[in-house]
Amino acid sequence: MQIGLIPVASAKPIRQYMEIEREDLKMLLGEKLYNQPGGGCWSCHGAKGIKLDGVTDDTKKKHQNIADLRNPATWTSFKIIKEYTGNSEMLFQRDISLSLVRLGADEWNKELAPLIREYTGSNVIFFDEQMIGIHSKFLKKNARSMSRTLKREKVKFKGKDIMDIMATSVFFYIEKKFVGNN
Repeated sequence: MQIGLIPVASAKPIRQYMEIEREDLKMLLGEKLYNQPGGGCWSCHGAKGIKLDGVTDDTKKKHQNIADLRNPATWTSFKIIKEYTGNSEMLFQRDISLSLVRLGADEWNKELAPLIREYTGSNVIFFDEQMIGIHSKFLKKNARSMSRTLKREKVKFKGKDIMDIMATSVFFYIEKKFVGNN
């Protein structure tokens, strides 16, 4: 049985990302990445998809912009879509959110924000740069681990697609675990 990759896109996205077909494997990979000790999504968003309550004033300030993953209306991508409704058929909240997970806020702000500004003619809402997406300090270790898992599962993929697979898997996990159960 051969399992392949599928491009993820809706309408005419600004970017396309490769995704594995098997939902069980996407959930497994996404869960591993989300819960990565020391750098996973859970370190800010928490095990339940809601921001962690800080004990100190510093921590509370750091966590004030963290979205509740159970409610996509709290996500910055929702604010962007709300701002641009009717201005562009190229913008969908899912595409923006997936791009953020894939690129991290820093790269998203540099690469995609100007493209969206060009397509919509509006000012851009930038993401808080503490949002790192899959780009934790364990990125290389995670990429190797995901590659080994995919090979063990006999999934054919290209090395250049591993970052896309990681991003689409963690986003799939977030959609199923938090948004789907709201």
